[in-house]
Amino acid sequence: MVNEVISYSSLLLIIFIAAIVPLVVKKIKIVAIPIVVGEIIAGMIVGKSGLDLIHDNVSLVFLADFGFAFLMFLSGLEIDLKFFSIKSGCYQNQWYRTPLVLSSLLFLGTLLLAYSLVNVMGLFGLVANKIIMTLILSTTSLGVVVPTLKEKQLLGTEYGQIILFSALVADFATMFLITLFVSWYSAKDMLHMLLITFIFFAFFIFYKIGRKIMRLKIMEGLADGTSQIRVRIAFVLILTFVSLAQILGLEMILGAFLAGVIVSYLNERGTSQIYLKLDAIGYGFFISIFFIRVGANFEIQTVLSNPQSMYLLPAMLITAYLVKFVPALIFKLKSSWRETFAGGALLSSRLSLIIAASSIGARLGLVSDDINGAVILVAIISCIISPLLFNHLFHAQT
Repeated sequence: MVNEVISYSSLLLIIFIAAIVPLVVKKIKIVAIPIVVGEIIAGMIVGKSGLDLIHDNVSLVFLADFGFAFLMFLSGLEIDLKFFSIKSGCYQNQWYRTPLVLSSLLFLGTLLLAYSLVNVMGLFGLVANKIIMTLILSTTSLGVVVPTLKEKQLLGTEYGQIILFSALVADFATMFLITLFVSWYSAKDMLHMLLITFIFFAFFIFYKIGRKIMRLKIMEGLADGTSQIRVRIAFVLILTFVSLAQILGLEMILGAFLAGVIVSYLNERGTSQIYLKLDAIGYGFFISIFFIRVGANFEIQTVLSNPQSMYLLPAMLITAYLVKFVPALIFKLKSSWRETFAGGALLSSRLSLIIAASSIGARLGLVSDDINGAVILVAIISCIISPLLFNHLFHAQT
């Protein structure tokens, strides 16, 4: 293993594609395509679905896996404490209309409806494991929701907070439930499942230690230049929690996500440059490798050649929108009908987490290659259609 010669050709091709994709996507004026969707499609062109130029090796797999972890880390970094503060007197005698309550009820409704529809799909032999498929369909995409709300300058509004809360609750809850389910499925041991609580204990300890470290005067002088102490500490946290999750037999997505939450809590969003630096490292290198490799390993011929796919893909796409649109009707308590449907449309977007959840299911043998392929296509289609539908509905409202 030590004497193994590492080939950089596949990595070079991936990085070259990563540099070209944003330029190409920006030129497309007909429809707004997220960069990561462009990366997946580009990966499909040069990968197994097309030219078959990218081949896995140890270093490429490691970089892609770390890109996956970094993506979950940045999802945790999106959590902003100010969105969890409820102004005193704002919701007097109307606790059920607070953003946190509405988003929690929406997620519960999504879970129940998703499980019901997955059972219907199971009657036709389209689904193997109902629980993992329910969790897959219950996800949303912070990576699509946040930029769309920012573009409309809605993040600081009550309506924007409700949508953001709903995305945060969906992402965190599904991440936790997937970790819980995988631990149960892999070990089927209650004691092993209880180890999950240890990672939350570690979260609390590291947060307390981090607060004390960040208050040291020396930290400001080491923030930039060759020191980059905040970036270094961020990587310590990522690898600590990913390693801890691995030791406890948990999925690394939870560990990476919690590390991101800690960094978010320890740094001022408006003043700290750490967010821009970590975004640059993640989306500029590691995460692009992950998404291009997802596309490169995706065999679209296998999905489309299977007669079952004629029913599977439309069924999953319709289900993916129903499980968000129907529960989103609860938004009518605070918003107009157009805003309600616009919120349901935006929350129907899926991307990183749905692909991650499906990949975990495929690794455990709970999700077939056909379903995994259909999930990737649903992610690509939904994250293109959903922002367009949101912009149309919300623009018509305003």
